[in-house]
Amino acid sequence: MRKLARLILAVIAVGALLLAPSYIRYRRTGNVVPPGVRLAGTEANGRSDAEVAAALNRVFSEPVALYYDDQRIILRPQAVGFRVDARSMLAEARAQATPFRIVRQLAGDAINRSPEPFSVPLRYTVDQATLDNWLADIARQYDRAPRPPQPILATLSISQGEPGLELDLPGSRDAVLRALTQANDRSTNLVFQQTPAPPPDINALAELLKARLEEFPGIASVFLHHIPTGQEVAINADVAYAGMSTMKIPILAEVYRKLDAAPDVETTKLITETMSHSGNFTANLLLGVIDDGSPDAGVRILNDSLRKLGLKNTFMATPYDRKYTIPPRVATEANSRTDLNTQPDPYMQTTPRDMGLILSMLVECSQGGGTLLAAYGDQFTDAECRQALDFMALNEVKALLTEGVPAGTRVVHKHGYVADSHGDVAAIWGPAGPYVLSVYLYRPPWLEWDLSRNTMRDVSQAVWSYFAADSSQVARPADSRSPDATKQATSTP
Repeated sequence: MRKLARLILAVIAVGALLLAPSYIRYRRTGNVVPPGVRLAGTEANGRSDAEVAAALNRVFSEPVALYYDDQRIILRPQAVGFRVDARSMLAEARAQATPFRIVRQLAGDAINRSPEPFSVPLRYTVDQATLDNWLADIARQYDRAPRPPQPILATLSISQGEPGLELDLPGSRDAVLRALTQANDRSTNLVFQQTPAPPPDINALAELLKARLEEFPGIASVFLHHIPTGQEVAINADVAYAGMSTMKIPILAEVYRKLDAAPDVETTKLITETMSHSGNFTANLLLGVIDDGSPDAGVRILNDSLRKLGLKNTFMATPYDRKYTIPPRVATEANSRTDLNTQPDPYMQTTPRDMGLILSMLVECSQGGGTLLAAYGDQFTDAECRQALDFMALNEVKALLTEGVPAGTRVVHKHGYVADSHGDVAAIWGPAGPYVLSVYLYRPPWLEWDLSRNTMRDVSQAVWSYFAADSSQVARPADSRSPDATKQATSTP
């Protein structure tokens, strides 16, 4: 028994001898933090409460780096009222100074196998209202509205726009607090949402067409009407121009209003010659068909019909090629303008809008609806309007607006020209349904064919590209602005 007691005493003595150095070191710390206890994951080596608190404040008062997309933003913790609660952390640490933990820690320290430390979590305060205000200010500075699609003149296309950025306040608040409470990695990404860019719309197309027309050294006008949606682009669309051969479109419509059956052989020949070769003589004969042989009466009937259809800026004063000693003076809103003046032919005039609308009416009629059927009832049929469009497709000039669309696209158009003015009006069956494009150009004293052709082709390509933007299977015309573009045609309308 005495042997056992002596053995136990010996073990205790040896243990005390082994633990003595660790105990002495522990006592020298002043018992501020018990052994094996960390504060917010960091060792606390201070000798007093003030020293430990200073160490904690030094670590957690360092600025944090916040990233909003590609923006780096520095936040000082004091700016949002962030403070370390060192007092409560020290109180929690001292609560771990139990005899068992002290002996266990000292024993492990003596044999260089310390147990897992106990970490007191970071205790802090923050002014949440100030933090939210700070984040709101960041949002005002760095939030970005979606960027709408932009015209790209070099490629005659429209960009897809760029998404916007919007700060997520609750998510960013949590991210900032995580960064503020980390001792080492004091950076984080703010949370934001992308707001989608608006899709390309007709206004973006209008801006692209304006940019292209600004390159034309004269007066340029465009009218676009998308049949399925009714969307329109009008750029100088109500400027008066010489009617030229584009006036043969309303003449053709009036002929079919007059006819009660399919055109006979003679009338078919007249329509074919007028629409394929742009014959003025045959066009006058068609004016006679409108009133049983009198071209002058046909002109009056045509003008009355144009007024009824709302095309108030289009008229014929005489049949083709008839001149008076004193030219007529027919006043319209278009030719009374003082800002843009193309010196239009006093004998026949139109506007890009009027001529685009009359062709749109024929297309809508061919589909069984639209203004012609509403205004004239059974004087038109959809079959007649389809046949009229088929005659227009006989136009032998495959240039101007027709060149801006892929090969094989159905296009019917009627062009015209005088020395200083060119016009082309086309119905095009595009990837988003049929649309009518009407383009008129004026440059005195002489408008070169190549200049006119390039401008009209580019306008047509831009419109086609807009409607084809959402159709990945649609062929695209060759870039007419590249050095390898098709050579210029030398035929005359």
